[in-house]
Amino acid sequence: MLAAGAALALLYLLLPLQGSSYLLAWLSLTAWFYLLWSSKAASASALLLDAEGGLRWLDSTLSAGSWRPGSVISRYATLLCWTDTQGRRQQQWLFADQFSAADYRSLARWLYTQRWRHNPDPVKN
Repeated sequence: MLAAGAALALLYLLLPLQGSSYLLAWLSLTAWFYLLWSSKAASASALLLDAEGGLRWLDSTLSAGSWRPGSVISRYATLLCWTDTQGRRQQQWLFADQFSAADYRSLARWLYTQRWRHNPDPVKN
């Protein structure tokens, strides 16, 4: 479907268009790519967190591991950093609209707790 959209875009680029034909081309390409985007399946996964800093993804290609410092927490998104079981560093952006408000607050609280455990007195360090 993406190849057909690219071929349609190439056709519009190669053909000489006049006036309102550009509007028609833009509308048809916008509709085509919207259909392509909306037909893309959403992947849902669950994240399990434990008190010792371990995390595990369910129904996902992301690997399990343990939390590592470097995670960023904001009101709209969180960058979750962890080391997987093979020792590779992993990162994943988690957006607030992917969670319920309570779950996002729980994730932020868990990250703050892990950060505090690894660096309990940031003034000394």
